[in-house]
Amino acid sequence: MNADYISSLYNSRSQFARYVTIPVYFLSFMSELLTITIFLSLKTFRQNSCAFYLLSMSSFNFIRLIISTTLVVISMAFTINWTSLIVFYCQIRSLVALSCLINAVTLLCLAVIDQYLATCARQQWQQWSNIKVAHRLTILVSVIWFCHGILYVIYFRQLSPINTAICISVDPVFLQYHIYGYFLTLTNLFPLVAVIFGLMAYRNTRTLTTRTNPLVRHELDKQLTIMVLVEICVYAFTQIPYSITNGFLLLNTNRDPVFIAQWNLINAVTLTLNILTNGNSFFTYICVSKRFRRQAKYVLYDIHMIRWQQNRIHPDQTVMERET
Repeated sequence: MNADYISSLYNSRSQFARYVTIPVYFLSFMSELLTITIFLSLKTFRQNSCAFYLLSMSSFNFIRLIISTTLVVISMAFTINWTSLIVFYCQIRSLVALSCLINAVTLLCLAVIDQYLATCARQQWQQWSNIKVAHRLTILVSVIWFCHGILYVIYFRQLSPINTAICISVDPVFLQYHIYGYFLTLTNLFPLVAVIFGLMAYRNTRTLTTRTNPLVRHELDKQLTIMVLVEICVYAFTQIPYSITNGFLLLNTNRDPVFIAQWNLINAVTLTLNILTNGNSFFTYICVSKRFRRQAKYVLYDIHMIRWQQNRIHPDQTVMERET
């Protein structure tokens, strides 16, 4: 009876991954790709420091989706053990996944702080909201978290015996840091800071109409403030459940097969939700910002689609050109 029940749980996990997780993954992939395309296509975003942070965040999310999430989703859906196929699988995946995640959430936090500075009444604080500072901070943050990720290359060298979607540390001390320091502290501390600055930035945007800044800048600041605030809420909703279940599985010492199978299924659900942490930006922005919807239409249709149609060479046209 237990064997049939356990088998049904693992089968449910695979089916869930195939019919829910994989579609969510492809939607997330398209979301970040579209966000990057829009931010790179518009000069308004390219010259804005907050938008640069969001562009960098989407880039890290995109890298994580391609390299790390792809392997995890396939492993869940088709029960593949990548360690037998890819040398240094856990080291590579841990470096990419954890470095990209902490980079993305740090840049989201910096984007919110930047919006607070940009909307602040004090001129000397507004000066810190500029594209040069954004470039330097992004490089600095990337280097710091990449060096931090090297620790995972050293210590994360094997799959969890109870969940093949999770790599674990060979050192118990570093495992404690990973659970309590990284997952439960760092990945939740930055969003908390972002919420505080986000609320202050939102309060500042309500007084923008009384200032002498150009109307276009007012509208952009309001747009970006709303976008980053909602992005924080989505992050909290999608990341925290996975942090809890992942931490529980890493600390779990119960080896009862039924218990393990049940939690593997739960982990598959929260992992699917967590994919949206790295792939929600485009859908979030078009839902909360009417201005972004117009910008998306302009970039995707007016620029790229029409240009693609204009560049097409029809057979009839080619024949006419040859005849002339």
